[in-house]
Order: sequence, then C-alpha cells, then structure tokens
Amino acid sequence: MAPTNEQRILITQAIPGMVLAQPVILPNKVTLCARGTVLSEVLITRLMIRGLKRIYVQGRDLPGPNRARFNESIEQLHERFSRTTQIPTMVSLRIIVERVMVKYL
Repeated sequence: MAPTNEQRILITQAIPGMVLAQPVILPNKVTLCARGTVLSEVLITRLMIRGLKRIYVQGRDLPGPNRARFNESIEQLHERFSRTTQIPTMVSLRIIVERVMVKYL
C-alpha cells in the first residue's frame, strides 16, 4: 500500500506539474523517468503512447466520484464471486475481471 504522501493514479488523471513519487519502469526493466520528475504535458503524452496505465505521484488522493464508484464496483465483484472461492477456475476468472476493471477505471 502506498504511503499517505504518494498515490497511484491513472495516467489520464495526471496533470502537468505533478511530481513522480516512484520511477516509471517498463516491463523490460528500462527506467523511463526517475523519482522526482515533474510531469509536463509532453511527458504525460509520451507515457500514454508507451501504454502506461498508472503512475505514482506525490500528494494525497485525488477527490472525485470515480474512486468511490470503483471501490463499490470491486466490492460487488467480490460479493458475486464469494460462493466460488474454492473453485480455482472461478478464482482465476474473478482475478481477470478485476484486472480489466482496474485497467479501464
């Protein structure tokens, strides 16, 4: 879990002037941006083009209804799959659905 002075946000929520709390690292272990980098419009666009979905920035959680709605959606997902926790296929399916929800919310 992220400390209170950093937050994980969607790259689409990033705005120029935000500061990276963690380095941006590609799956092949190449570092694109160091911790402490100040985001610019151009940099945000380049990160989007690279296919990045989320980054860690300094500061507290962003306000807004999306976070509450997302948490509610995840709770509903867990409730719907609650009777199938002993079935490996269903557990795998729940994980896949949750990853897709995280990707698009």
